[in-house]
Amino acid sequence: MKKNSLILLTCIYLLFNSCKTTSKTTIEAAKKIPYFTFTTLDNHRFTQDDFDKTRTKFILYFNSECEHCIKQAKWLSKDIHYFNDLELTFISFEEIDAIKKYRDNFNFNKKNITFLQDTRLTFTDKFGVKTFPSILLYTKKGKLIKKFEGETKAKDIIPYITNK
Repeated sequence: MKKNSLILLTCIYLLFNSCKTTSKTTIEAAKKIPYFTFTTLDNHRFTQDDFDKTRTKFILYFNSECEHCIKQAKWLSKDIHYFNDLELTFISFEEIDAIKKYRDNFNFNKKNITFLQDTRLTFTDKFGVKTFPSILLYTKKGKLIKKFEGETKAKDIIPYITNK
């Protein structure tokens, strides 16, 4: 009971305090993809070792009810063809049904997109982000290229993904 209450309070805090268009934060993004364990939508374990070693990684941390995350999804959906060569991973702490609805609403049913659930609420600490939406770009070898916090248009991301 205490664990469920703590998770609920953490979710409420993140929902109301982390959904921002911009952020002036001193939190530093993880310079390399850290060790983590998240859950796929079909309830399998996913760790940093499961990433494709041949592709640049695009990680989006989102909340399906965040207005800025919805705007981010609309922009990404419209320009998704720019990201076909990347491995896209979308991560949320929400229930699987909410994550699936977000995926389906924006037609993110592509081979190069994986959705994960952060059941232990560890993403923000491990990856060094504080806001929804947040995008992290990592090289094929897992080194940080760029961190974007808040709404980010595709045209602002594209220069960081070419030839990485």
